[in-house]
Amino acid sequence: MTAPVTNGGPPGMNGVTNGDRTAMSEIRAFRFPLWMWIAYAGILLAVAALVGSSYWIEAGRVGLDIPLGHIVTNELTSIVIVFAVTPLVFAWTARLDPRRIGWPRALLGHGAGMIAFGAAHIGGMTLLRLALYPLFGGSYDLGEDPLVTGLIYEGRKDALAYIAMAVGAWLLAAALRKPATIVEQAAQAGQQAVRRLEIRDGARRVWLDPADILWIEAAGNYVELQLADRSWLQRQTLAALEEQLADHGFVRIHRSRLVNRHRVRGIVSNDSGDFTVTLDDGRQIAGGRRWRDALLQAG
Repeated sequence: MTAPVTNGGPPGMNGVTNGDRTAMSEIRAFRFPLWMWIAYAGILLAVAALVGSSYWIEAGRVGLDIPLGHIVTNELTSIVIVFAVTPLVFAWTARLDPRRIGWPRALLGHGAGMIAFGAAHIGGMTLLRLALYPLFGGSYDLGEDPLVTGLIYEGRKDALAYIAMAVGAWLLAAALRKPATIVEQAAQAGQQAVRRLEIRDGARRVWLDPADILWIEAAGNYVELQLADRSWLQRQTLAALEEQLADHGFVRIHRSRLVNRHRVRGIVSNDSGDFTVTLDDGRQIAGGRRWRDALLQAG
Protein backbone atom coordinates (compact mmCIF):
# COMPACT_ATOMS: atom_id res chain seq x y z
CA MET A 1 0.00 0.00 0.00
CA THR A 2 1.51 3.33 -1.05
CA ALA A 3 0.66 6.40 0.95
CA PRO A 4 -0.70 9.30 -1.05
CA VAL A 5 1.36 12.44 -1.21
CA THR A 6 -0.11 15.52 0.43
CA ASN A 7 1.01 19.12 0.56
CA GLY A 8 1.06 19.24 4.33
CA GLY A 9 -1.81 21.64 4.91
CA PRO A 10 -5.06 23.06 3.67
CA PRO A 11 -5.25 25.87 1.12
CA GLY A 12 -4.31 29.27 2.43
CA MET A 13 -1.75 28.06 4.98
CA ASN A 14 1.06 30.12 3.42
CA GLY A 15 -0.46 33.37 4.68
CA VAL A 16 -2.25 34.33 1.45
CA THR A 17 -6.00 34.20 2.00
CA ASN A 18 -8.64 33.27 -0.54
CA GLY A 19 -9.67 36.92 -0.69
CA ASP A 20 -6.08 37.91 -1.52
CA ARG A 21 -5.91 35.30 -4.27
CA THR A 22 -9.20 36.50 -5.79
CA ALA A 23 -8.07 40.12 -5.80
CA MET A 24 -4.69 39.28 -7.34
CA SER A 25 -6.37 37.10 -9.96
CA GLU A 26 -8.54 40.04 -10.96
CA ILE A 27 -5.46 42.27 -11.16
CA ARG A 28 -3.68 39.69 -13.34
CA ALA A 29 -6.69 39.27 -15.64
CA PHE A 30 -7.40 43.04 -15.82
CA ARG A 31 -11.04 42.52 -14.84
CA PHE A 32 -11.64 46.18 -14.07
CA PRO A 33 -14.70 48.32 -14.88
CA LEU A 34 -14.38 50.51 -17.97
CA TRP A 35 -14.70 53.65 -15.87
CA MET A 36 -11.46 52.77 -14.05
CA TRP A 37 -9.52 52.64 -17.32
CA ILE A 38 -11.12 55.90 -18.46
CA ALA A 39 -10.23 57.55 -15.15
CA TYR A 40 -6.66 56.28 -15.42
CA ALA A 41 -6.35 57.67 -18.96
CA GLY A 42 -7.71 60.99 -17.69
CA ILE A 43 -5.09 61.11 -14.93
CA LEU A 44 -2.31 60.45 -17.44
CA LEU A 45 -3.63 63.20 -19.73
CA ALA A 46 -3.77 65.63 -16.83
CA VAL A 47 -0.16 64.84 -15.89
CA ALA A 48 0.91 65.23 -19.54
CA ALA A 49 -0.86 68.60 -19.78
CA LEU A 50 0.79 69.83 -16.58
CA VAL A 51 4.29 68.72 -17.57
CA GLY A 52 3.94 69.90 -21.16
CA SER A 53 2.59 73.33 -20.27
CA SER A 54 5.33 73.82 -17.68
CA TYR A 55 7.98 72.89 -20.24
CA TRP A 56 6.45 75.25 -22.83
CA ILE A 57 6.34 78.16 -20.35
CA GLU A 58 9.94 77.58 -19.21
CA ALA A 59 11.13 77.36 -22.83
CA GLY A 60 9.49 80.72 -23.59
CA ARG A 61 11.18 82.32 -20.59
CA VAL A 62 14.63 81.42 -21.85
CA GLY A 63 13.81 82.38 -25.45
CA LEU A 64 13.50 78.89 -26.96
CA ASP A 65 11.07 78.63 -29.83
CA ILE A 66 9.74 75.07 -29.55
CA PRO A 67 6.73 74.22 -31.71
CA LEU A 68 3.71 73.39 -29.59
CA GLY A 69 3.11 70.31 -31.77
CA HIS A 70 6.45 68.86 -30.69
CA ILE A 71 5.67 69.37 -27.01
CA VAL A 72 2.25 67.77 -27.40
CA THR A 73 3.79 64.88 -29.33
CA ASN A 74 6.42 64.32 -26.65
CA GLU A 75 3.92 64.13 -23.83
CA LEU A 76 1.29 62.12 -25.66
CA THR A 77 3.76 59.51 -26.91
CA SER A 78 5.01 59.09 -23.35
CA ILE A 79 1.60 58.50 -21.78
CA VAL A 80 0.46 56.27 -24.66
CA ILE A 81 3.33 53.87 -23.95
CA VAL A 82 2.74 54.09 -20.19
CA PHE A 83 -0.95 53.30 -20.66
CA ALA A 84 -0.17 50.39 -22.98
CA VAL A 85 2.41 48.85 -20.63
CA THR A 86 0.39 49.33 -17.42
CA PRO A 87 -1.51 45.99 -17.72
CA LEU A 88 1.80 44.16 -18.00
CA VAL A 89 3.16 45.90 -14.91
CA PHE A 90 -0.03 45.04 -13.03
CA ALA A 91 0.17 41.39 -14.09
CA TRP A 92 3.85 41.22 -13.10
CA THR A 93 3.13 42.81 -9.72
CA ALA A 94 0.35 40.30 -9.07
CA ARG A 95 2.83 37.46 -9.57
CA LEU A 96 5.41 38.99 -7.23
CA ASP A 97 3.43 38.54 -4.03
CA PRO A 98 6.09 38.51 -1.26
CA ARG A 99 3.83 36.47 1.01
CA ARG A 100 3.92 33.70 -1.57
CA ILE A 101 7.46 33.88 -2.99
CA GLY A 102 9.32 35.82 -0.26
CA TRP A 103 10.68 39.37 -0.20
CA PRO A 104 14.09 38.67 -1.82
CA ARG A 105 12.54 37.15 -4.94
CA ALA A 106 9.84 39.82 -5.04
CA LEU A 107 12.38 42.65 -4.89
CA LEU A 108 14.57 41.03 -7.56
CA GLY A 109 11.50 40.58 -9.73
CA HIS A 110 10.53 44.22 -9.34
CA GLY A 111 14.08 45.27 -10.20
CA ALA A 112 13.84 43.31 -13.45
CA GLY A 113 10.37 44.70 -14.08
CA MET A 114 11.61 48.26 -13.56
CA ILE A 115 14.36 47.77 -16.15
CA ALA A 116 11.95 46.19 -18.64
CA PHE A 117 9.42 48.98 -18.14
CA GLY A 118 12.08 51.64 -18.69
CA ALA A 119 13.30 49.97 -21.86
CA ALA A 120 9.77 49.63 -23.24
CA HIS A 121 8.87 53.23 -22.37
CA ILE A 122 12.02 54.84 -23.76
CA GLY A 123 12.12 52.66 -26.85
CA GLY A 124 8.41 52.94 -27.58
CA MET A 125 8.08 56.70 -27.24
CA THR A 126 11.28 57.26 -29.25
CA LEU A 127 9.92 55.22 -32.17
CA LEU A 128 6.59 57.06 -32.04
CA ARG A 129 8.30 60.45 -32.02
CA LEU A 130 10.53 59.52 -34.96
CA ALA A 131 7.36 58.65 -36.88
CA LEU A 132 5.22 61.63 -35.80
CA TYR A 133 7.64 64.58 -35.81
CA PRO A 134 7.71 64.84 -39.64
CA LEU A 135 3.96 65.54 -39.51
CA PHE A 136 4.79 68.87 -37.84
CA GLY A 137 7.55 69.83 -40.23
CA GLY A 138 10.53 68.58 -38.30
CA SER A 139 12.55 65.58 -37.24
CA TYR A 140 13.00 64.14 -33.78
CA ASP A 141 16.41 64.96 -32.31
CA LEU A 142 17.80 62.51 -29.79
CA GLY A 143 19.83 65.33 -28.26
CA GLU A 144 23.49 66.02 -27.85
CA ASP A 145 23.90 64.40 -24.44
CA PRO A 146 25.75 61.06 -24.24
CA LEU A 147 23.51 58.01 -24.44
CA VAL A 148 24.26 56.99 -20.85
CA THR A 149 23.28 60.44 -19.57
CA GLY A 150 20.01 60.28 -21.49
CA LEU A 151 19.21 56.82 -20.18
CA ILE A 152 19.89 57.88 -16.59
CA TYR A 153 17.74 60.98 -17.03
CA GLU A 154 14.80 59.04 -18.41
CA GLY A 155 15.44 55.95 -16.30
CA ARG A 156 15.06 57.70 -12.96
CA LYS A 157 11.65 59.00 -14.03
CA ASP A 158 10.63 55.58 -15.29
CA ALA A 159 11.72 54.01 -12.00
CA LEU A 160 9.37 56.33 -10.10
CA ALA A 161 6.59 55.62 -12.60
CA TYR A 162 7.06 51.85 -12.19
CA ILE A 163 6.98 52.13 -8.38
CA ALA A 164 3.80 54.21 -8.59
CA MET A 165 2.12 51.59 -10.80
CA ALA A 166 3.23 48.69 -8.58
CA VAL A 167 1.90 50.48 -5.49
CA GLY A 168 -1.28 51.27 -7.43
CA ALA A 169 -1.71 47.57 -8.23
CA TRP A 170 -1.45 46.69 -4.54
CA LEU A 171 -3.91 49.41 -3.54
CA LEU A 172 -6.30 48.20 -6.22
CA ALA A 173 -5.97 44.63 -4.96
CA ALA A 174 -6.79 45.85 -1.45
CA ALA A 175 -9.88 47.61 -2.78
CA LEU A 176 -10.99 44.50 -4.67
CA ARG A 177 -10.28 42.12 -1.80
CA LYS A 178 -13.48 40.41 -0.71
CA PRO A 179 -13.89 39.75 3.02
CA ALA A 180 -14.57 36.14 3.92
CA THR A 181 -18.14 35.23 4.71
CA ILE A 182 -19.08 33.93 8.14
CA VAL A 183 -19.16 30.38 6.76
CA GLU A 184 -15.70 30.79 5.18
CA GLN A 185 -14.31 32.25 8.39
CA ALA A 186 -15.69 29.34 10.37
CA ALA A 187 -14.20 26.85 7.90
CA GLN A 188 -10.81 28.57 8.03
CA ALA A 189 -10.92 28.58 11.83
CA GLY A 190 -11.74 24.88 11.83
CA GLN A 191 -8.86 24.12 9.45
CA GLN A 192 -6.45 26.09 11.61
CA ALA A 193 -7.70 24.39 14.76
CA VAL A 194 -6.81 20.90 13.55
CA ARG A 195 -3.64 21.88 11.76
CA ARG A 196 -1.73 21.53 15.04
CA LEU A 197 -2.51 19.49 18.12
CA GLU A 198 -1.99 21.05 21.52
CA ILE A 199 -0.32 18.67 23.96
CA ARG A 200 0.05 19.59 27.63
CA ASP A 201 3.22 18.33 29.26
CA GLY A 202 2.81 19.45 32.85
CA ALA A 203 2.85 23.24 32.81
CA ARG A 204 4.29 23.26 29.30
CA ARG A 205 2.30 23.27 26.07
CA VAL A 206 3.52 21.62 22.88
CA TRP A 207 1.98 21.84 19.42
CA LEU A 208 2.32 18.86 17.10
CA ASP A 209 1.79 18.64 13.37
CA PRO A 210 -0.58 15.69 12.77
CA ALA A 211 1.56 14.64 9.79
CA ASP A 212 4.40 13.86 12.24
CA ILE A 213 2.29 11.37 14.23
CA LEU A 214 2.74 7.73 13.19
CA TRP A 215 0.02 6.13 15.28
CA ILE A 216 -2.04 6.74 18.40
CA GLU A 217 -2.85 4.19 21.07
CA ALA A 218 -5.27 4.26 23.98
CA ALA A 219 -3.65 4.01 27.42
CA GLY A 220 -6.29 4.02 30.11
CA ASN A 221 -7.63 7.56 30.46
CA TYR A 222 -4.91 8.79 28.13
CA VAL A 223 -3.85 8.40 24.53
CA GLU A 224 -0.24 7.88 23.54
CA LEU A 225 0.87 9.68 20.38
CA GLN A 226 3.80 7.94 18.72
CA LEU A 227 6.23 10.06 16.71
CA ALA A 228 9.40 8.99 14.95
CA ASP A 229 11.65 10.07 17.82
CA ARG A 230 9.44 10.03 20.93
CA SER A 231 5.89 9.67 22.25
CA TRP A 232 3.48 11.99 24.04
CA LEU A 233 0.71 11.25 26.54
CA GLN A 234 -2.48 13.26 26.33
CA ARG A 235 -5.53 13.01 28.62
CA GLN A 236 -8.18 12.47 25.96
CA THR A 237 -10.35 9.66 24.60
CA LEU A 238 -9.32 7.82 21.47
CA ALA A 239 -12.78 8.36 19.96
CA ALA A 240 -12.56 12.14 20.36
CA LEU A 241 -9.10 12.22 18.81
CA GLU A 242 -10.25 9.95 15.95
CA GLU A 243 -13.00 12.43 15.08
CA GLN A 244 -10.64 15.39 15.36
CA LEU A 245 -8.00 13.86 13.06
CA ALA A 246 -10.24 12.14 10.51
CA ASP A 247 -9.48 14.74 7.84
CA HIS A 248 -5.75 14.18 8.35
CA GLY A 249 -5.91 10.53 7.31
CA PHE A 250 -6.05 8.82 10.71
CA VAL A 251 -7.91 5.49 10.56
CA ARG A 252 -8.82 3.08 13.34
CA ILE A 253 -7.12 -0.31 12.88
CA HIS A 254 -7.85 -1.69 16.37
CA ARG A 255 -10.29 -0.87 19.13
CA SER A 256 -7.43 0.88 20.94
CA ARG A 257 -5.31 2.09 18.04
CA LEU A 258 -5.34 4.70 15.22
CA VAL A 259 -2.81 4.87 12.42
CA ASN A 260 -1.77 7.70 10.12
CA ARG A 261 -2.48 6.08 6.74
CA HIS A 262 -0.11 8.53 5.01
CA ARG A 263 2.74 6.86 6.93
CA VAL A 264 1.72 3.27 6.04
CA ARG A 265 4.01 1.44 3.64
CA GLY A 266 2.64 -2.09 3.77
CA ILE A 267 -0.08 -4.39 5.11
CA VAL A 268 0.35 -8.13 5.70
CA SER A 269 -2.61 -10.29 6.77
CA ASN A 270 -2.40 -13.55 8.71
CA ASP A 271 -4.62 -16.65 8.70
CA SER A 272 -7.00 -15.26 11.32
CA GLY A 273 -7.70 -12.13 9.29
CA ASP A 274 -5.76 -9.84 11.60
CA PHE A 275 -2.97 -7.89 9.97
CA THR A 276 0.31 -6.13 10.54
CA VAL A 277 0.98 -2.60 9.34
CA THR A 278 4.50 -1.54 8.38
CA LEU A 279 5.16 2.18 8.74
CA ASP A 280 7.59 4.35 6.80
CA ASP A 281 10.15 4.23 9.62
CA GLY A 282 10.16 0.41 9.57
CA ARG A 283 8.15 -0.13 12.74
CA GLN A 284 5.22 -2.55 12.71
CA ILE A 285 1.92 -2.41 14.57
CA ALA A 286 -0.95 -4.87 14.77
CA GLY A 287 -4.48 -4.34 13.48
CA GLY A 288 -7.69 -6.27 13.94
CA ARG A 289 -9.58 -7.94 11.10
CA ARG A 290 -12.68 -5.87 11.93
CA TRP A 291 -10.91 -2.70 10.75
CA ARG A 292 -8.85 -4.08 7.89
CA ASP A 293 -11.32 -3.11 5.15
CA ALA A 294 -11.64 0.40 6.53
CA LEU A 295 -7.89 0.92 6.25
CA LEU A 296 -7.76 -0.46 2.71
CA GLN A 297 -10.69 1.68 1.60
CA ALA A 298 -9.14 4.77 3.17
CA GLY A 299 -5.94 4.19 1.22
